Order: sequence, then structure tokens, then C-alpha cells
Amino acid sequence: MQRDIFPDRSQVAAELLRSQPSSAILIVPVDFAKREHVAQICSGTGEFLFQRPIIARNDAPGAAYLIERIEACCRRLGVPRSHVLVGGEDAPSYARNFLTALAAAGLHLLRVQPADAKRYRTNTRATTDKLALNGIAQAILCRRSYDLERLGGLYSTMKGAERTRRRLVWQETAAKNRIHRQVEWLFPGFLSQAQSGLLPFGSASLELMSEDFSVVHIRRLRTETLVRRLKQASVQHPAEAAEKLKALAGKTLAPPAEAIAYGSRSLALQVGLLRGLQGAMKAEENEMARCLAQTPGFLLTSIPGIGVVLAGGLVAEYGDPDHWPDPDRMASYGGIVPRHYQTGGPDAQGITGSLPLDCNHHLKDWLLQAAFHAGTTPHEAWDRMALPGDQHRLYEHYQRVELQEGHSRLSTAKLLLRIGRAMVRDRRAYLPANALDPQAQDALSPEALVQYLGLTAAAVARRWRGYDLSGLPEELNLLQQWHKEIEALTQFHARGTTL
Repeated sequence: MQRDIFPDRSQVAAELLRSQPSSAILIVPVDFAKREHVAQICSGTGEFLFQRPIIARNDAPGAAYLIERIEACCRRLGVPRSHVLVGGEDAPSYARNFLTALAAAGLHLLRVQPADAKRYRTNTRATTDKLALNGIAQAILCRRSYDLERLGGLYSTMKGAERTRRRLVWQETAAKNRIHRQVEWLFPGFLSQAQSGLLPFGSASLELMSEDFSVVHIRRLRTETLVRRLKQASVQHPAEAAEKLKALAGKTLAPPAEAIAYGSRSLALQVGLLRGLQGAMKAEENEMARCLAQTPGFLLTSIPGIGVVLAGGLVAEYGDPDHWPDPDRMASYGGIVPRHYQTGGPDAQGITGSLPLDCNHHLKDWLLQAAFHAGTTPHEAWDRMALPGDQHRLYEHYQRVELQEGHSRLSTAKLLLRIGRAMVRDRRAYLPANALDPQAQDALSPEALVQYLGLTAAAVARRWRGYDLSGLPEELNLLQQWHKEIEALTQFHARGTTL
């Protein structure tokens, strides 16, 4: 239960500062650097215990040295290790192992926003290591710190995989653009499915581009050989595709003969890079899926249009669903709530501004994508069952706002947050409105509810198809446990109906 007006800030630090005397607390601000970290130890009253900062190298001996200095101060002042708060600004990647060593020693780690560290330091014009430590320590004492997420934990791993996948998507797009420019010179029209009959950047087109590719080579290639290569690439009708490709090559202008050798070699290297990026993306997506299956966030995939990537992105950015704030604050953090200005007395009208720029742009992208897909993907249960309304709630809301020429993605994203938060907190799938209130006059009957859950479970299974969850312990695989519960419920209902 929250006991102060700072519900999203460190409750451990708030409890210590509230319940313990200043003499029983130690604050350890740390300014991270690649080679040597700068730290200081101060009491709960804000007084530095050493005249000069502590220099700790960014390695195992440096971490052990800082821990030893902290323990020495704890013994001298009679402060238990659990009353030591170690804080710093957003930890860079090179400091993660250093922080892991401090956490393993039983020290509580805090994160201070750089803006707060700058605001609370004694001099805002100059910047030195000592001033930086001063600002971090004062921010912690003013309860402007946050619990540092456990490094290497489930949600930290999922967020790392999600951010890495996003960067790989950008790199994949850049690689495809480079390949497209090269192919338009070596074989114009090849990457147009209407002209070549092959899916652009599909397995067949990548296979042909990976070795000695040009319009001249396709002309000279025997039809039987081309059919065999297309068949190996799983083309549905290889003979027809080969004939169409040969016809395109026959009427397409060829590049200069002396430049073909270099162009085909360069293209082969680009195709190899693209395949490597796609393999890395698939690995990161699979890691997202393995992490998501261990959290109640997997239930978001029961919403039509939301797959593993979208659900994983939302859960990775928001973190542990048990700590999600109210939907309004979640929407504000995602940058989908416009600024609002009001001044001049209570009777003055407020002004609605634009969407904020200082928001989590990764999360904003996931929210708007999820809102679009959920609002344009129907649920098959409405076609096979007599459920109220034309479609599920998110779909109806999106279409209604779209017809009114409103901001359908923003409003649907806000509704999605309210529904999704309730789903993961209550550990339930996406349900129709008449299934949420058993006392309502049009409440969904138990038989209809079981049928609906069966259809939803089948849809969820299709969305998770292709991800490798092998080796995941059964007690941690919440997705598998949920499927078993739905299967047991269906079998129980079938036995009861038979009896």
C-alpha cells in the first residue's frame, strides 16, 4: 500500500527516510564513467563523510573497494547495510556489471533522473564530479529517486530485447533500401511482384540475389535450373514463376557488362547482411516471447490484432503489471494525452495543446500500433456466436470515432490501456461486456462463456505459433498454464453437458 504522495518513486527510500533517524542512514551517490566511477558517502543529514570523493575503477577490484569503504562506514557509525542507499543517474551499459556487484552485496540501488540531479545541486552553472554527487545525494534526500530495476531480471531482459529488435528493424529497412537501389540497376522490375511474380525480399528473391545476380544472368540461365531453384525456395508454382521471370528479363534493359561483376558481388554481400539482421530480429522476438510467456502480459494477445511483438513491447516499456499506475498516468507516460493549460481564475477556459514531446517515444509507437490493429481486427467469436453488438468493444470504439473524424488511435489507445490494465491485473483474457457482470440481465451464460474462451484460446495459440518456448519450466510458463486451464474448463463443461 502506498503511504505517501510519491507512489512511483522508491518506497524503500521513502520508508527509510520516514522511519529512521538521519544518523542511521547512509547515502552513497555515484557518478558513472567508463574507466573510473566517482562516489561519495554521506550521512542522512547530507554531510559528506570524506573530504575527497572515492575513486572506484570499473572492474571487480573497484567494486570490492567501494563496498569495503561503505562497510567500514557502516561499522564505524553503527548503520546496518540495509539502511544504505546507493544512487546514480541513468546507468549506462558499461556500469551494469558494477551495479550488479553492488546489488549482490545487499545494497539498495536507486536511480535519479539527470534533470533532478542538476536541479538539486548547489551550482547549476558549473559541472564537476563533486557537484554531480551533491545533486544526486540531495535528490535522494528529497525523495526524487526511483528503484533501479533488477538488472538481468525478466522485465529488464524483455525491454533489452524489445529495444534491440527496434534498432534491428531500422537497420533492416536501411538494408532493404540499399538492395532495392542496387537491384533496380542490375535487374529493373525484379522487386516488383506484379512484374516478376516473386514476393519482394522473400526467400526466392533473396536466393536469386545471393549469387551472380543480374538480368543478363537470368536470361542465360536454363529454365530447368531456374525452376529447380524456385522450387527449392518454396515457390508455389515454380514453372509459372520462371516463365514470367524469363519474360521480364527478355524485355528489360541490361546494365553495362563491365560493371555487372562488381554489382552482383556487392549485392550478394548486402543480401547476406539482410539475412543476418533478419536472423537477429527473429532471435530477439523469440526472447521477447519467452519473457512475455512468464508474465500475465501474455493475456494481451487475447485481444484481436495484438500479437506477441505488440504485447511484448507494451509490457517491456511499462514493466511489472503489478506496479502499473492508473490508466491516466499510463497514457500520460506514453505521450498520448495532449498538454492542457489553464490560468486566469477558475472561470477561465482551459486550452488544449499538442501532444508532449518529452515522452516515451517507444511506448507511444507501441500504443498507437496496438490501437490501430485492435480497432481494425474483428473477433471471430462475434461471427460464430450470438454476442451483443456488431463486434468487440475496441473495434466498435475505433470505428465509431473514425466515422466521426476524430482521433481514433489516441482514444482507442486510452481505452486499450484501461481494458489491458484490468486484464493483466485480474489475470483474465479479453472478454465481451456481458461476460464481466454475471448479475446483468444479458449476462453471458456459462456455456457461451466456455465456447468464447475456447475460440479465444485457439486464436492465442495461432499468434504464438512459430516461437520456441522449449526449455521454459512449466511452473514459469503462464501461457501454458492458461491453456491447460481453458482445456480443463472445456472438458469439464463437456462432461457436465453429457451427464
